[in-house]
Amino acid sequence: MKHPTSSIIAALALSTLGNSGCNAFTSVASNQRPSTATWMSEPSNTPATLVSQAAFVYGIDVLKADMGLEIIPEDQKPMYAIGKLEAELPLELVSGIRFSDCESVTLISQVRQDVVDATGLSSLDTIVAVRAGNDGEGNYAYYSDVRESSIQNTAQAYTEAINFAMANSLPSIELEINRLVPMMPSQEDL
Repeated sequence: MKHPTSSIIAALALSTLGNSGCNAFTSVASNQRPSTATWMSEPSNTPATLVSQAAFVYGIDVLKADMGLEIIPEDQKPMYAIGKLEAELPLELVSGIRFSDCESVTLISQVRQDVVDATGLSSLDTIVAVRAGNDGEGNYAYYSDVRESSIQNTAQAYTEAINFAMANSLPSIELEINRLVPMMPSQEDL
């Protein structure tokens, strides 16, 4: 089964960490396709390619500290969900992403606007899987799980997928992304 490009297909791992908002994400173009969200309350229902929320939050804090930005105090952190995005990245755009080693995860630290427009990727996303050569049945000739991997392992898998795609005249690679999404209280909760 071919996955839709740039559609958010699940939001998972809801947990309480505080009650204020965080606007740490680069905005995504307004022409994104519709998304669907599914909430899971049991951790055992979590798919294998979901990054640990604690590792994700810590990684973002490391990146913010490295950039000289203020880190949200523990008692003010919002509730989070982890969203899953599957994006098809054309080979001509593979140079438009920059990674940062954030100790517990490798984060996307910068994304060129043409990559954002084509894929929906955003800064502070983390790549959890890199794939190439989809046979149309959900099987891939190249697949690497890079969830919570070092920057070296993530970059190696990214490069290998690009090389595989080029060697096999494929137009793109596929990235499975996790995105930490701050949850805002509803008006009824205020």
